[in-house]
Amino acid sequence: MMKDKKQKIKFVIFLIAIVCFLYMGAKVTYTALESLISGTITQKTAGISLTINGVDVINGVTNNNMILNNLTWTSVNTRTGKISPGSRGTLDLELDPTGSEVAILYEFQFIDKSIDSTKLLNFDNITCDGQFVRTAIDTYSGIISLADIQNEDTITVSLDFYFDSTVDIEGITEDTHDLDDLFEIYFHAVQYRGESLVPYVEPEPEEPEEPEEPEEPEVP
Repeated sequence: MMKDKKQKIKFVIFLIAIVCFLYMGAKVTYTALESLISGTITQKTAGISLTINGVDVINGVTNNNMILNNLTWTSVNTRTGKISPGSRGTLDLELDPTGSEVAILYEFQFIDKSIDSTKLLNFDNITCDGQFVRTAIDTYSGIISLADIQNEDTITVSLDFYFDSTVDIEGITEDTHDLDDLFEIYFHAVQYRGESLVPYVEPEPEEPEEPEEPEEPEVP
């Protein structure tokens, strides 16, 4: 009897162990399945926005010759509305980044007579009230920071240009010239990612080579 009772106890313990094992296994499997979570997250991408003198240069005129609508001329010895050698002019370009959600790196390329001999005018002063660096012989680059945008600041690039007074007016036969005949300005803008603006360094002029002294003939 005692032996049968021990066998029954062992059998009950065995059943309890089996039930516990199955219960724990089911619980572990349930927990593992619960940890697999799937879904989608939507996040808007920050956009860039910039206008120059009211023209959208991101979605409108981009990487093309700038639309210039506020040239101011000074022609002392020339009829009003005309330009001739000796005439001077100014131009202000107002950059407005309102609405941009990222900092902006921008670049102007100025093509005048010093760069292209077919142009009539020269730039003699280029200034900016923001971060602005001459980065190539004909290129100036600037940064509009996120702080500038958040403060609703605008950046103004001012240009002074002139018609060289030594030019022979008799060689200019056309009465009307397109703006491209005078100078050209190209513009490009991208998101600023922390790049450094490296200033352009004028190459040093080459020194003329000194003529070699003639060798003295050997005396026999």
